Amino acid sequence: MAETKNQIAARVLADTFLHYPLMIHAFEGRTEPERTLLLHKLYKSCVSAADMYGGVLTMPNELGAAIWLPGKNFTLTLAKEIRSGMAVIPFQLGPKATLRLMNHDGESEGWVKKNAGPDMGYIWCVGVSMQARGLGYSRLLIDQCMNEMRQLGLKECWLKTEDPINVTIYQKLGFTLMNEMVVKSSAIHSWAMRKMIPQV
Repeated sequence: MAETKNQIAARVLADTFLHYPLMIHAFEGRTEPERTLLLHKLYKSCVSAADMYGGVLTMPNELGAAIWLPGKNFTLTLAKEIRSGMAVIPFQLGPKATLRLMNHDGESEGWVKKNAGPDMGYIWCVGVSMQARGLGYSRLLIDQCMNEMRQLGLKECWLKTEDPINVTIYQKLGFTLMNEMVVKSSAIHSWAMRKMIPQV
């Protein structure tokens, strides 16, 4: 049976973020196969929430995926987390990993929420499979996210990253670095970036 778009997105994002600094911190002490399984569960819930309250995009060849939220749904309320199935995350990941993710994102995404304009969209995650990196897929996915944001009348596109390599990539795609912080709870660097959405 063929995978759905949401299943493809969850698989691609889980594979992409396997060695990501934040995920290594969240799942400290876990083996790589265990981390892979837990990331699939995490991103299945995140993709489901993005499908209900924002957008889910995949590349036709299944080598890239992105999920995003409009400002009105960033960050998700508890009611929306429950409705979308994200409330199961603590039970699937365990309390330690869940708290580490929540505390880190609470501070880094909290800064974005406080400093972004009212007409913003947030690229929650963008991921490209290892074998497809350097082929321009990130640009295509981000452009598609921004097109969907524009259709909702949004004017700013925000994202964050915990990987310094991504900062350079996003700057080449027209994003401006707005904030760099070391998140207290995780001691991990986080960079917040913004790009104004071109209005047609």
